[in-house]
Amino acid sequence: MRKGLLGIVAITLLLAALTVTLSSCGTIVGTGPGGRTYFMGFTPYPHANATSAVLDAWDVIAADGDLAAIHEDGGIPWQEALDGTAYDASYAYWLNFQADNIPAGHAVYLAVTPISTTRNGLAGYRNAGNDQPLPPPWNTYAFDEPDVIEAFTNHCLTMIDIFDPDFFAYAIEANMLADLSPELWDGFLTLAESVYDSIKTEHPFLPVFVTIQADVYHADQASQIVPISNLLFYSDAVAVSGYPYGRLVGDVDALEPGYFTDLADLAPGKLFCIAETCWPAEPIDLPYPVYIPATEATQRAYVERILADCDALSASFVCWFLTRDIDDFWESDFQYYPDAPTIRYWRDCGLYDGDGFSRPALTIWNDSLSE
Repeated sequence: MRKGLLGIVAITLLLAALTVTLSSCGTIVGTGPGGRTYFMGFTPYPHANATSAVLDAWDVIAADGDLAAIHEDGGIPWQEALDGTAYDASYAYWLNFQADNIPAGHAVYLAVTPISTTRNGLAGYRNAGNDQPLPPPWNTYAFDEPDVIEAFTNHCLTMIDIFDPDFFAYAIEANMLADLSPELWDGFLTLAESVYDSIKTEHPFLPVFVTIQADVYHADQASQIVPISNLLFYSDAVAVSGYPYGRLVGDVDALEPGYFTDLADLAPGKLFCIAETCWPAEPIDLPYPVYIPATEATQRAYVERILADCDALSASFVCWFLTRDIDDFWESDFQYYPDAPTIRYWRDCGLYDGDGFSRPALTIWNDSLSE
């Protein structure tokens, strides 16, 4: 299993569960007064398949951060976006629910993507469920198909209207497409240029960018440097996703000195952001096929490392992906899923453990937050 693909299915499943759960329920103040340049936040993914867990995640975002990360990686309502018609009611409810729960004064990072959750083709169709099969004629379209570009541009502008973000990513882990489906890359660059230009025309002061998967880059820099460099023409930031604990088998000390800085150095005049990351606080074992040692101490060491890099690079924001371990979700749902081995990779990555108690890493996080 490719390390760069880990968690993609898990994120999609979380989104699907959230849609079911929620359908049954309802101005930046800046960083701290000290030297911190960057906002700090989380996504609202819950630890359990319950509305109360969704609200718990928003409570953590409010208490332990000053940024809300809205990470929409479950497909695009392609035909509706092209036609300018209403989105599926449950999807519209989910979007508005998130927007309504963003704490006052928090910065907003919004990410959407035209790339599939497997990062090897066009994103699936979004209606009442996430990542549905593409209907005709969308299942025959390439990234540079004019209807794809128009529909995705319309969707981006709609999402910006809903969330009024301070940072906007229009593609998630885009360099993985170059790695997995290089024959699609030129078409994607055509889309990227058009979408970037259109959004900047409408929102000239909004930072608009793509995100880059750091572990794929570090696994094969020679093949990644050209596509990433080309992509950065259409990006206001070097925004990085990174989950290195699998590639490094849990050893924080093995993390490259340039894990983040090597990527930032590709475009030193642009903003730098850690768009998503985490590290487990408990070992990863079965049903994941490889044992990965992890402790609260290694998680704390990783938080110290990423915050030090944020300081050194004058970052704009950092997003820790999960607020709390998803133990409850695992017990009720995820252990029975066909993709349980992949989801297991993510289970214990919260800054709160499965019982809701804070971990030592949160102390380091909040020390920086208070600066």
